[in-house]
Amino acid sequence: MSNAESLKKLLVLLEEVKAATRDTAEPGVSEALDEAIGELQRLQDSDESSEAIKLKALECLGRFFQSLPGIARLLELLSGN
Repeated sequence: MSNAESLKKLLVLLEEVKAATRDTAEPGVSEALDEAIGELQRLQDSDESSEAIKLKALECLGRFFQSLPGIARLLELLSGN
């Protein structure tokens, strides 16, 4: 699977998460999700190299996951912090 295909699938999944959590997510989580989707859409439309896009996509996802308290705590536990 190419980077472009992976990015497209990731965007579809995040849009599905947004639709599924529209009425139940905390405002901060919804804002982080919107920001992640917007940033990934900009990456999809950019002319940057594949490596740069992969790194930026991972950074974007990391910021989104940090906005979810349960996932943030799990990441802390897994990283030994």
